[in-house]
Amino acid sequence: MRRAYLLLDSALIENLPRHLLSLGQFMPCHPLYLTTDYAELADCGPLLVPVVPDSPLAQLFNAQWRLQAGLWLETEAPEPVLLDHLRSLVHASLDGDVTTFFRYHDPRIARVWLQDLAPAERGRVMGPIQSIRLPAEDGSELSIINTDPMPGQRYAPIPWLRLSAAQLEHLSAARYRQFDQHLIEHCQRYFPNALKGLDSPAQYAWAKACRDSAKRHGYSTKDEITRWVSLYALLGAHFPDEPVPQAYRKILATRGRSPAQRLDDLIDELTLQWVRRLEPHT
Repeated sequence: MRRAYLLLDSALIENLPRHLLSLGQFMPCHPLYLTTDYAELADCGPLLVPVVPDSPLAQLFNAQWRLQAGLWLETEAPEPVLLDHLRSLVHASLDGDVTTFFRYHDPRIARVWLQDLAPAERGRVMGPIQSIRLPAEDGSELSIINTDPMPGQRYAPIPWLRLSAAQLEHLSAARYRQFDQHLIEHCQRYFPNALKGLDSPAQYAWAKACRDSAKRHGYSTKDEITRWVSLYALLGAHFPDEPVPQAYRKILATRGRSPAQRLDDLIDELTLQWVRRLEPHT
């Protein structure tokens, strides 16, 4: 009999255990990183959870999590076989015998990865999984079908899965696009005038330019770049060059301050400048 499962991302779903407990779904959960070399990360890793179509959990997944934070899987294989195979995919080998985490449970990554594979290779990586439901780029439902299920793999410290340089580059581009979408949504929420009148390609170009601007000044983490958006959106694409007030350039050039401290100082200065603008003139 075919059964359905959710592979949920604990790192992206706040209070996931509490959600599952309230739905009576916590006990059957399987943290994917348990029994692997990454067991210490199990609390923030993906969880495999049985799901019944049209149940409260299924409705919650479709309403809140399907776009970014999990996969819907279906299989006739025994649960331990499915779990073994999913655990075998948590890492991959790259060129040069480098091992990396592989966040295939991110539906945006899974879509790009699986769609690009030849049918035989797709069948191999899906193993006992017969179908995976994913969001298409426009948000509609996309089903990846495995017409020839296989026994599946087992986790080993040395990954059996290998990603080529071309695959890695393609997946990296997909991750950047996902992050650019996050920057766009953040800007639309807090600084809508910065994107006013821009069509979708222009908005993505703006987000990339914002990332590049942050990187030039030593900021590359997601949190840092997201904070940089306020400076880039309110002070313009030429920030921190002219005609931006000299105070910002002085902060960036200050010695003895860490990059994180300088970013705090920049945002404090931005807040101060905007408060002054709002003060009534006497």
